[in-house]
Amino acid sequence: MREKIGDLITVMLSLLLLLLLLLSSYTKSVDLEFYLDTPEVIKSWGYPVEVHNVTTKDGFILQLHRIPYGRDSPISSLDDRPRPVIFLQHGFLCSSFDWVANLPHQSAGFVFADAGFDVWLGNFRGNTYSRKHVTLNPDKDREFWNWSWDQISKYDLPAMIGKALEVSGAESLYYTGFSMGTLTMFAKLSVDPSFSRYIKKYFALAPVGTIKYARGVFSFLGRHFGANYQEYVTKYGSDELFGSSWLFKKIVKYTCGLFDTLEELCSDITMLFVGTSSENWNQTRVPVYLAHTPAGSSSNVMAHLDQMFSYGGIPAYDMGEEKNVQKYGQKLPPQYNFTSISDIPIHLFWSEDDWLSTKQDLQETLFTQLNPQVVQVTISFFFTISLGSYQISNYNHLHFIWGTDAVDKIYKRIIDIVSVGLT
Repeated sequence: MREKIGDLITVMLSLLLLLLLLLSSYTKSVDLEFYLDTPEVIKSWGYPVEVHNVTTKDGFILQLHRIPYGRDSPISSLDDRPRPVIFLQHGFLCSSFDWVANLPHQSAGFVFADAGFDVWLGNFRGNTYSRKHVTLNPDKDREFWNWSWDQISKYDLPAMIGKALEVSGAESLYYTGFSMGTLTMFAKLSVDPSFSRYIKKYFALAPVGTIKYARGVFSFLGRHFGANYQEYVTKYGSDELFGSSWLFKKIVKYTCGLFDTLEELCSDITMLFVGTSSENWNQTRVPVYLAHTPAGSSSNVMAHLDQMFSYGGIPAYDMGEEKNVQKYGQKLPPQYNFTSISDIPIHLFWSEDDWLSTKQDLQETLFTQLNPQVVQVTISFFFTISLGSYQISNYNHLHFIWGTDAVDKIYKRIIDIVSVGLT
């Protein structure tokens, strides 16, 4: 029976590939960035780029991408004074590509470089650029994938930020996180308050404390399949989740990149996950986005997010009573508590139109637990100031990194805030 199923799958894949080849002569051209990796994208726009590797304490080898200065920065001016270091960290199933996904005048990585920053782009373990370990093989050893965002917070963030500080020579940097890039930093600061000495200011885009009130497709999947998925992962162990593959890229190219109507359909489907607001969104870039995202993670992370959705709060990963007792010394996983975060200015950028970082979740976690004295408020034309944060209207979850006007609503705001501190 298994052999017949295997033969059927082989035939179906062969037919699919044949169909893609037939369609290839009719597909419209896609942007060059569709085919390039992050360093190649940076080079293609005329910016300098460096690739650095760092090994975490638990053996994962992470790749960082650096844009040391802007495209039009004269080399001689680099010695005038040290450039402020800004570290940009992506979210779940994403990669460093997030920050250079649009045109240079619309992408955070390029905008910050041109504004005089030393820009560092992080990559969490398990994504396209961080699939290496000192002893484990991601394609053969399931133990490679046995981690959740707890380990990302504990090991990946200090390793990457430490590397950026070591190479740049700076003592501290400006941290900008998106989605899970914020959750992991909040968790890190809550269990290790001393880590704040490495962060001058913390800019949290689409910040996540928990996702109990998430809406859209993730909410539907969590309600109907979350418990079964958690049970499956607990029973059979973790594995790679949505890793980047050439087959997926082919499908994207010959569907989303085939006709304008299919391109629009792919954009609409994407909105079902993150929020329906589609203003300030370059629909023609959707094939490029999907060629790089999802970039891969561990199925444990998805199970962990399902637990947060099901039970609320900010729990460590629930591995089942027996393993919980072994690891945590109790049957239930401990909860992260953000009230201990201090001595670091935090700027929150959020929207009521975001289906993954909802106002209800923020009210129950970040707005309640964060010390009001560390959440900074600066009045701006673009924002509604609420509960010590920047509320941006008509923004879905992905607008914070891919919105065509994110430069004016977010990145220039960050540049202005940093500039005040430098003067």
